[in-house]
Amino acid sequence: MNIVLFYFSGTGNTEKVVKEWQKSASSFNVTIDLVQIEKNDFDFSNLIKYDKVGFAYPIHAFNAPENVWKYAKKFPKLDKPMPLFFIMVSGEYMTINHSSADKTKRILKKRNFVFESDYHYIMPYNMIFRHTEIRAFKMYETMLKLVPIDVKEYLVDGVPHILKKHHLVGWFIWLLRIEQWFAPINGKFYKINKKKCIKCMKCVNSCPTHNISYVDGKFKFSNKCICCTRCSFNCPTDAFSIFILNNWRVNKPYAFKDPQKEEKDKHPHYCKKSYIRYYKEAEERISKSK
Repeated sequence: MNIVLFYFSGTGNTEKVVKEWQKSASSFNVTIDLVQIEKNDFDFSNLIKYDKVGFAYPIHAFNAPENVWKYAKKFPKLDKPMPLFFIMVSGEYMTINHSSADKTKRILKKRNFVFESDYHYIMPYNMIFRHTEIRAFKMYETMLKLVPIDVKEYLVDGVPHILKKHHLVGWFIWLLRIEQWFAPINGKFYKINKKKCIKCMKCVNSCPTHNISYVDGKFKFSNKCICCTRCSFNCPTDAFSIFILNNWRVNKPYAFKDPQKEEKDKHPHYCKKSYIRYYKEAEERISKSK
């Protein structure tokens, strides 16, 4: 079986997940070709050689990022139905997140893609607040245990996995797409602390929409930002200010290792029930698979 998995990863969480899918699939003699949406270099005439198509993305304001569904619009209408699945990554296990792919599904349905399965993995925040390293490690370890189960069930055994949804959330997530017009406006007002900046150009070179440029000794910001926060999150000197959202800014990648020490969790009650539900469901699936 050959799979093509199109993905967008803002700060790296989604990329970690899809690479685990690829690694796990290979152990079952299933090939997954990973295609980065931001590179925009895939030849759609090659779709006919695949058995299934997947999309993976980080959830932004309970929706897929704008560049994901816009990319889906570039797909041709196929002569034969093509199985479709989704992988979603977010910082909290809320049911509303499970409807984030609805718009992308509708776009691809018109092009003869048939939705079969979807998956939701919890990974640490790159916005709102910083999870402790202990929490981040637990999220990462849980993902590593779930992916082989999901891959085997879906790609080997042919058993679909459909996330539970709330039938009344459609209008609400539609309202929250306000982020998609707000992000380009907010992105124009980003600032860089000249005293902290070491001009490593990571932000310029890694921006998925080429929103950042360095001209005549100055950083300039355009109106293409999609609020992935790759620039501010990965800045080695924490030199970024992301305007209105600056109080939610998180800087510095997570280690994804057991810190072997206690940390003070400043947000112990945040989405507490959703995390309990996620880990309970995960443990039940892991135990059942043994």
